[in-house]
Amino acid sequence: MQTEFPVLGATVQLDELLKLQTLALDLRRLTPPRSRAQRIGEQRSVYRGQGREFIEMKHYQSGDDVRQIDWRQTAKKQLPFVRVMEEDRHSEHTIWLDLSSSSYFGTQGCFKSVMACHWAAFLIWRFLQLKHPLRLFVRVGADWQQELRVSAQKDGARACQLLVEAHAYLAGQFRTLEPAPAVSLAHWKNRPNLWFIADFLQQDIAQLAQQIPVQAISSLTLLQVLDPFDCQLPSAGLLPVKNPNQSGWIASSDGRLQQQYKDHFKAHNDALERFVWQANGALFSHRNNQFHWSEVQSWPLYH
Repeated sequence: MQTEFPVLGATVQLDELLKLQTLALDLRRLTPPRSRAQRIGEQRSVYRGQGREFIEMKHYQSGDDVRQIDWRQTAKKQLPFVRVMEEDRHSEHTIWLDLSSSSYFGTQGCFKSVMACHWAAFLIWRFLQLKHPLRLFVRVGADWQQELRVSAQKDGARACQLLVEAHAYLAGQFRTLEPAPAVSLAHWKNRPNLWFIADFLQQDIAQLAQQIPVQAISSLTLLQVLDPFDCQLPSAGLLPVKNPNQSGWIASSDGRLQQQYKDHFKAHNDALERFVWQANGALFSHRNNQFHWSEVQSWPLYH
């Protein structure tokens, strides 16, 4: 039985996305289980969802039930925390995949956009397996966007096909693709758990804040693919660079330029982390040349 599910290349294939359904069925094949009794109790109890059993703590957000504030944890952390109950875990999830020209890039392993599509497909299959309500929103630049409600296995296959179509559009238009406007989705219902997958390194933090309706969602998780080139300029001599107004060359082996490149990456990433912290969310960054599916165990997947 396949257990690695490698993500490679510059294209998104439907059969590869469909295979992730096998992975989503049971994550224990990737890492040692925490406790068999605990996992069975969480996933397979016949009483799941029939009561309001305490599950975990989370940061308080506007709109949360103040009656669920845990004052002991709040005093300990000096931040308000609320108790998450069993039925709250099964609230709706929204997967927002934002594909941009900058994501259609990769120097090792796979393109960042390819990895992002695989993550979206995995989340689709995982939440279908857990029987969580799910909505998928896919946007490619300013001109292409689709939305799909996913509630059955056939919807999962259709959602994967939608991801393939979105990436094919990106591949054909990335050179002239206009960036998406800094606006939020037109409508939000049921205060979903938002999973936002994008190339956040190329997004202005202020514009990002405009897009994410913090007051209208229950939780925020940002997933970011990093390429080695994002973090460090390679010592490769002269490299061609181009923007809409001009083109030229940079001396990538210059030590001062390399340090400036690192500083710029760190400053932007620090700003992104501050924004996520202020939104009581979570940011997960993974490198396309090192990613292994066991890393999804760190995501708030409500195993």
